Amino acid sequence: MTAPAPNATDALSRFVFEHAAVRGAHVALADTTRAVLACHPYPPALARVLCELLAASALLASTLKFTGSLIVQLSGDGPVRLLVVECTDALALRATAQWDAERTAALGPDATLADLAGGPRHGRLVLTLDPKGAGTIYQGIVALEAGSVAALIEHYLATSEQLASRLLLAAGDGGAAGLLVQRLPGAGEDDDTTWQRARTALDAVDPASLLVPAAATAQLAATFPEDDIRVFGAKPVAFGCSCSRERVENALRIAGAAEIEAILAERPDVEVTCEFCNRRYTFAPAESRALFAAAPAGTRH
Repeated sequence: MTAPAPNATDALSRFVFEHAAVRGAHVALADTTRAVLACHPYPPALARVLCELLAASALLASTLKFTGSLIVQLSGDGPVRLLVVECTDALALRATAQWDAERTAALGPDATLADLAGGPRHGRLVLTLDPKGAGTIYQGIVALEAGSVAALIEHYLATSEQLASRLLLAAGDGGAAGLLVQRLPGAGEDDDTTWQRARTALDAVDPASLLVPAAATAQLAATFPEDDIRVFGAKPVAFGCSCSRERVENALRIAGAAEIEAILAERPDVEVTCEFCNRRYTFAPAESRALFAAAPAGTRH
């Protein structure tokens, strides 16, 4: 075991099996998930699923070479109408959701992602890779069956990405953690033994044990005692929202002067709240109207 990762509360560590085409990543989240959950009064089942998706998104993002954001979006006609988790290439995470409080509470704390969406036929789970203007947007559809978040993503990686994967996710007490292992493309018969041993090792792990604070190197050494694992330096993971006053100003310009005047006719100012971080942006009448006076001609409505 080399290159020890620091014992950070919110960090992601990538690793490889030295003598086989098998790779993995470990993530531990505490402050990040608690900051996300503090933005809205999420009911227990939704909070648990959000935490699992935050950990899963960070793990998936760590396997990609891209600049931009990985976005996981659930939509449906069930108790949860919309759920969005976003992870940037810098491992900044944020999330939001829209839900019916009574219907969500009626499901109980152990409801699955499919339950929250209203069932497999009523919900849609999409993974989007958004390069933020630097390339083509890629989207993949995750089959929404009754099962854990980890099982859904495992199935997607195997069927859509042709990547044999084993994923463990855990959420509790406002924190989350995850462990992902993948058999690399091009792996041969010589790698089969290591891959099967890695899968068997993960099957024996209680996901809840991932929530116990410990360095990634220690957890990986305990999980794969028979293998030579090389762990790369840990990367920090944090809550981060990309909203800003400038972006809100641009959104108001797109809405148009007529829409702003309609709002000001009913209230003393224009207020916009970020759906992700719940930050409020307030514009006095003069500030609101000045947006259009200063806007380029092509952006006026």
